[in-house]
Amino acid sequence: MKRLLLILITLTSLLLARNDVPSCYDAFNIDGPKGPAQKELFILVDQTTQLDKNMMIYTYKNMMKFIKNGYGVTIASFSANANGKYTDVAYAGKLEALLPQSAKHEIAKKKLRKYQSCMNGQYRYAKKKATKALVRVLKGANKKLPHSDIIKSLADISKYSIRPSKSHEKTVLLVSDMMEHSSITSFYSKGSLKKVNAASEMDKVKKSGYMADFGGAKVYVIGAGMIGKKSYRTSKTLKALTKFWEEYFTASNARLKAIGTPMLLEDIE
Repeated sequence: MKRLLLILITLTSLLLARNDVPSCYDAFNIDGPKGPAQKELFILVDQTTQLDKNMMIYTYKNMMKFIKNGYGVTIASFSANANGKYTDVAYAGKLEALLPQSAKHEIAKKKLRKYQSCMNGQYRYAKKKATKALVRVLKGANKKLPHSDIIKSLADISKYSIRPSKSHEKTVLLVSDMMEHSSITSFYSKGSLKKVNAASEMDKVKKSGYMADFGGAKVYVIGAGMIGKKSYRTSKTLKALTKFWEEYFTASNARLKAIGTPMLLEDIE
């Protein structure tokens, strides 16, 4: 019953359209630009995957490229509904588009100065709040969690947050070792990454009913194959893991751009 309640609360929060950044246009009763974000970045953090300092910095720097006027950022964490860890949206904010120059002539100078000051403050507010949320979810990761329900979590988040988003361009940065360990299937064998059979595992996902729909979003993955300092991953097992996720994202209406095993060698767009 407790688990069901957690899931219902989570899905409700995902369903609600939210913006953690207060509106300057509403504050000063200005008829500003309307419409969805030009670009939106979804950072999805697997709570079983602990990043090193360099990968944390990479994630932060790429997030900051989306903290700008007319862009949105959503930060969510997920695990397997165990030990107080469950799907949670830590931050969802959009910076408002700037007022066109032509529209500024219709606003009193005093009011315009206050608006411009507000927009500068809006950027600082979004930067601080998004950074705090990102640090919290990244540092909250725990590799000792018993399960990693990646497939179901991606199905839920894509269904209730990513696909419904009206943003013109959607990008997903998935922070995860990509090693499923749930009732659907497990990519582990004797505590290490096994050689994944892509066709067989895709059949299991389809039969589970938890196929995702990313609504055409671009997807980048960082952290794939990370299983601790003492464990060795052969190139064959990493290649097999990558092949499965390539097929998965293709079937999930996503455009997979790159998988870092574990580090991404390119910036996200």
